[in-house]
Amino acid sequence: PGSRRFPPPSVQPASLRFSLALAFALAFPGDGMSSSPGSAEEAPAPELPPPDWAQLYGREPFSMRSLLPPLTWFPSYVRSVRGVATEEDVASAGALPYSLKGDVVAGLTVGVMLVPQGLAFALLSGLPVQTGLFSSFAPLLVYALFGTMRQVQTGPAALISLLTGQALDSIGITDVASRVAGASALALLVGVISVLLGALRFGAVADLMSHSVMSAFCTAAGVTIATSQLKHLLGIPVPRYPFWWETVTSLAAHARQIHGPTVALGGTTLAMLLALKYWKGAGSAEQRQKHAVWRWFPTEKTSRAFKTMKLLADLSALLAVTLGAVWAWAYREAGVEGVRLVGEVDARGFIFALPGSGTYEQLFGSSHFVQSAIIIAVIGFLESVAVGGKFAAKYRYEYNANQDLLALGLSNIASAFMSGYPVTVGFSRTAVNVVLGATSLLACAISSMVVLLTMYIFLPAISQVPLASMAPIIVQGAIAFIDVHEFRVALRSRPGEFLVMLATFIMSLALTVKEGLMTGFALSTLKTLHDIAFPNLAVCGQVQENWRDVRHFPEGEQRPDTVVIRMDARLHFANARKMKEFCLRALRLRERSGDRVLYLVIDAKSLNGVDLTGCEMLGALAEVLQGRGQALIIANLKAPIASCLASAGVQGLIQKHGGQLCLDMQDAIAAISAAEPGWSDARERVQTLIRSASKIERRALCHQCPSRIADVDWTSSAP
Repeated sequence: PGSRRFPPPSVQPASLRFSLALAFALAFPGDGMSSSPGSAEEAPAPELPPPDWAQLYGREPFSMRSLLPPLTWFPSYVRSVRGVATEEDVASAGALPYSLKGDVVAGLTVGVMLVPQGLAFALLSGLPVQTGLFSSFAPLLVYALFGTMRQVQTGPAALISLLTGQALDSIGITDVASRVAGASALALLVGVISVLLGALRFGAVADLMSHSVMSAFCTAAGVTIATSQLKHLLGIPVPRYPFWWETVTSLAAHARQIHGPTVALGGTTLAMLLALKYWKGAGSAEQRQKHAVWRWFPTEKTSRAFKTMKLLADLSALLAVTLGAVWAWAYREAGVEGVRLVGEVDARGFIFALPGSGTYEQLFGSSHFVQSAIIIAVIGFLESVAVGGKFAAKYRYEYNANQDLLALGLSNIASAFMSGYPVTVGFSRTAVNVVLGATSLLACAISSMVVLLTMYIFLPAISQVPLASMAPIIVQGAIAFIDVHEFRVALRSRPGEFLVMLATFIMSLALTVKEGLMTGFALSTLKTLHDIAFPNLAVCGQVQENWRDVRHFPEGEQRPDTVVIRMDARLHFANARKMKEFCLRALRLRERSGDRVLYLVIDAKSLNGVDLTGCEMLGALAEVLQGRGQALIIANLKAPIASCLASAGVQGLIQKHGGQLCLDMQDAIAAISAAEPGWSDARERVQTLIRSASKIERRALCHQCPSRIADVDWTSSAP
């Protein structure tokens, strides 16, 4: 204002225009910046600067708040509970506003549910039942402090328990004390691996395992888990075997020793658990009323009977243990013998010890132990992301995969020093947590307090619980892993993936699930390499404004002097030779039909990258074509590929041999169609694209290395 002069808006940088508008608004809040209701003129809104998209490709800066998430979310939680939440608090909560009541109810309920599950999963690992409680206290507290997935519940899980037991079996540890020490050492190693992966920002490791391999692996794990519990359901006294087929053979050999009272107890408990599970997931009231069985049960979700039965379904594990204890007491009173109980339990409380004490040489002298730790770390993280990510997407709140990998690692380290074994996120407990209204990891911390009270008050009573009432809890969880539908889908749609799944499943049952997973990973990697080496190559014809594969669009128009080729993959060393051979074969085939071909056009629309081998092949192809009296044209170029070809000298080499790079197919066809093909316009458009790509690359480099910003000449147009 006044005597000060500024450049006209048309020549001011956007950031300067925004700064001036903001400064004017702050200095003169009542001077022309707002208008009264009767004002004839509306003040123009300040012009915002355009977004700096280069920031999207830089790494997020590290902060202590990201390492300790409660520093961020707990103040927002307190404000929300007090009713003074800010707009930022509401936005960060997504579609899941914070609720203290929901967290308390969910935390207490899941804590009660966790106790019998922890006991049962320890049994699956071949460890004393109290080890499950050792693994259910500190890990929950630690994850509540460092995790970012708001609704998950950590602790013992069926799949990780199976892997833990097989890891200990593979190195020949049989006595109880050594197994407890070995399990804690395994938890420590799993924790260290997870922390390292999280610190190195390797959260993307979850993307390296294909869905089909994981589905086959989980199905085999479910079969193995369920089979391992048949001895408790049938009352057959067979030892623990490392391989699935040995367990099946032993059960068949001792089939005459089936104990009737145990079968009655275990079968009834399993039927009850499965009935409650399937009733709970039966759908809406209309679907329940149409069902042949569930229509005889409560169908209205607002009724008291429905809510009561829903609570029983949520606490079905506790119901199974309680029912089993009462049933076993009735057997004893009636003089029925032979029902095996948990037996003597060490009720001294939590045991703090150095992980693996006295077993280091036996544990770390075996490569199987380290391999098992790596697999458990990866599988545990995959399971947590699959469960927690599903609910995060549903309720639209953000989580940090790398931070959660770090949190799982610290949780396992905490479990190790409390004589526990590896833990991860539990699916069934998380599902119940969500249904009961959990909105933060405060629910996870509350569940740990329930375990703490149980440890010192109710643990002695566990000795009277029959194994036949705990085995159904494990079998119910194992059945959830079995997915035959995925095999059917793969067989119909992707036979190659079906063979990989089948090999993974068979190897998991023939040896252990660890070897099965490694086999599946190796085969899926080989299949991926095969797909990369043999990409889809197509001769294209013009269909309206698009260029389509003539195998699927035979009506596509083809110029008599031009062959258009497309490759749907990244061009690199594995497929460069095949691309060149395909192009030359296509030209020979076309020439045999009588056409005189002058141009080979590569439609690069589906190319998303090229390496030096690919660059060398394109240059060699251009030279070969020139010797045949033909020219190479590459069209539909993406900016990074155009920049790479220019930097590697391929652009100049192609032009030297009579070819050209084109921005799109329209440029290529227009130049070819001219009486005297001219490339000046096409060449200039490509150069503009290359200059733009180079500038973006320099900006991205500066966002990764801020100290170099001052060294960059932003006005330079050189590629």
